[in-house]
Amino acid sequence: MIEAAVGEGGVNRAGDVRAVQWLLLRIGIDPGGIDGIAGPRLIAAIRSAQDRFGIDADGRVDPGGATLARLRAAPAHWDGDSSNWPQERKLASLHPRFRPRVVAVIARLRTERFRPVVVYGWRSVEVQQRLFRAGSSKVRFSFHNAQTPEGIPAAWAADLVDERWYWREPDAHVFFRALGKAAKAEGLVWGGDWKFRDWAHVQGRPNGDLAAVRRESGA
Repeated sequence: MIEAAVGEGGVNRAGDVRAVQWLLLRIGIDPGGIDGIAGPRLIAAIRSAQDRFGIDADGRVDPGGATLARLRAAPAHWDGDSSNWPQERKLASLHPRFRPRVVAVIARLRTERFRPVVVYGWRSVEVQQRLFRAGSSKVRFSFHNAQTPEGIPAAWAADLVDERWYWREPDAHVFFRALGKAAKAEGLVWGGDWKFRDWAHVQGRPNGDLAAVRRESGA
């Protein structure tokens, strides 16, 4: 999982640091970003986890140590309204094969001077049903609802907007066109191409896979 110590007095290799940051975010503890940097917020987050586990709060995660074992074994904490989660947590809720492509889309849009943010990554089936009843979605189960059989979010869809405009025209439309171009360059499906226009929506699997994704999710 990690090759060397992370945190206070650790070697703090970037890949190891990111792995620990993801583990903390997964259990609802904000590490201050998924950036591979072992700064004060990460060390404080490690100590917070150690306090929760009843382990000596030394701010360090060692390979084969008790803190790493407890972080890996702790149940995922994905409650609350996912639209209000921080950006790092929304990204963490995406399927591991989908997430890097969304990150690439965001990076490309930033080079074009847009300010993309994720509105939704994963969302619960309960929220999906509410959107369906309100006419905001055409399906009762969507790629946003995908999860592992253990109930850990693994969404195959994300909704992105520019934080300056959200859905406000005409500026939003300029962003959505750029989003569609960037998404398709990454081999993603863009909802703006559908008859039911879903401008902010990008998706990592074709619509024909929805039934399979539902079965994989245990829904």
